[in-house]
Amino acid sequence: MWYLLLLLPLVAASEDTCNPDKMTVYRMVLHTYWTRDKFPKHYPDWRPPAQWSRVYGVSHSRQYVLFRLGRRVPVPIKQFAESGRTDALSSGPGTMDVFGAPAITQGAGRTEAEFFVDGNHSRVSVMARMVPSPDWFIGVDSFDLCVDGNWLDSITIEVDPLDAGTDNGFTFTAPNWPTAPQGVAYRITSKYPSHPAGSFFYPHLRRLPPIATFQFIKLREYELSEVFHRDSDERKYDVLNLDKLNHNSIDMPDGNRALNIAEEVEREEAPRIYADGSLTTPDSAYSYYTLTNNTVSTEEPRSANELPTATTAADRSALRSMARRYRARRRRPRPDSADPAQRRKRKRARLLDCRVSEWGEWSPCKNDGSCVGSALRTRRIIRRARPGGSACPPTAQSRWCATDCSHDDWRNNLT
Repeated sequence: MWYLLLLLPLVAASEDTCNPDKMTVYRMVLHTYWTRDKFPKHYPDWRPPAQWSRVYGVSHSRQYVLFRLGRRVPVPIKQFAESGRTDALSSGPGTMDVFGAPAITQGAGRTEAEFFVDGNHSRVSVMARMVPSPDWFIGVDSFDLCVDGNWLDSITIEVDPLDAGTDNGFTFTAPNWPTAPQGVAYRITSKYPSHPAGSFFYPHLRRLPPIATFQFIKLREYELSEVFHRDSDERKYDVLNLDKLNHNSIDMPDGNRALNIAEEVEREEAPRIYADGSLTTPDSAYSYYTLTNNTVSTEEPRSANELPTATTAADRSALRSMARRYRARRRRPRPDSADPAQRRKRKRARLLDCRVSEWGEWSPCKNDGSCVGSALRTRRIIRRARPGGSACPPTAQSRWCATDCSHDDWRNNLT
């Protein structure tokens, strides 16, 4: 019984995890409500007026932390909270998609961005700096968009101002006054910090009005694997442009040569012509045919559909008659087969259906400048389908994959 108890946490964890084979796209929408009506105390009207920096966000696993209340923020977050610098911000282990959204040039406004998550990177962290402010910002820390094994369709999170714990200023326009030693990040409330000069100190309020909301809206889901046909597979492969011929017909104008489209037919199925002019088949149940003309070649045909060339009209007539009778015999079930229908099905699968090789290895993950790319693997067609056979299956397969997010392209969008 004890080993069952050990497995229970693993089962519960797997049920709470979203499918890692699906990649989901979310839209992040930031609404800000920093207005004089809601926050009249020390409201900044100029040098500079109330506004917000560009948004920095990242989707990641549970191992990654952008910031955490109650802990000291790292140097890149300190620089971002105090001055809006983004040059030191970078992705790390456990990150998937780094994204940014345009700045809001006034206290109340809206901005948005899209980002990817998957079952292994289901959390999102996002932040934006208040301008002007000592080291204040708004943000969401490691919010999990996967709940009970399902992706949230939409969620709106109300946020309060946050203090990075790196500057002692109490007002929006306070001079630079570094905190030494550095403090921890914390949430600003209507009563904390409890300093009467504080710009957010409203002791008569139970709580501050929400200064912003982060909304996450699920846009679409992608399967990790996507199977598709190559363009070359859509091309038509015409064996012969003669409407009334099939793969068992004799091409009389071409020296009595049959259509050679069944190159994979086994040699034992081919009829054999002996020195005395007799034509037989390997199956003992098949009757044999005799050609009395000695001018017929004794060379063994290369396949069942390629017969020796005749030189006279009598030879050609005999070959036509032989071919018709041989074709009729081939359609008859073999007496040694317990199930003629199964035998015909096996022969059809062997001779008419398309055959493909095993899948090759996945290619390296490629992207177009974002953190999300694709990998490709292929397989080749060994034999194309004959008339009446099953068509070839897809010969290429791609899948979504996460690439290195340490590139600098997204940083350029944050400045």
